Amino acid sequence: MAVGVGMLVIAVWIVTLLLPNPQPLTVEAATAKVTGYLDRIESTLPVGSVLERSEEITQDSCPIEERGGQAKVRRVVYVDPVLDRVSWAATLSGEFPEADGWVVRVRTLDSRENLDIRIVGRDLIIMNLTASDASGQARITMGATSECSQPG
Repeated sequence: MAVGVGMLVIAVWIVTLLLPNPQPLTVEAATAKVTGYLDRIESTLPVGSVLERSEEITQDSCPIEERGGQAKVRRVVYVDPVLDRVSWAATLSGEFPEADGWVVRVRTLDSRENLDIRIVGRDLIIMNLTASDASGQARITMGATSECSQPG
């Protein structure tokens, strides 16, 4: 029995050594992953509804020691005020289905049209969205922080 357990431990150790590290190699790769998710979210907006967009990417060191850096991405998409943000938010569950490991949560803020949306990826990257016209202009604000890259 002890020999069998020892062989199993050795087999698991060998498999672990052969698996690639899932962390992105660079901060740029980590940033690309997050911006790819935000692009995917933005692509669910109806054609012609995007009026203007801006994006800010900042890089910082990872809060976990002995890791590389990470990126924080903030994107603001100004949309046509006639866009039904509630209907649009409902389409996100189809784009990011639970069956594929995604979680989409939507809650209303101060009115039915102003929404707080959280999408959690299969890789546990969290994307926070706010769909609102509180400032007088309809917009969708997206924010996400990448995972840490491998040490450089």
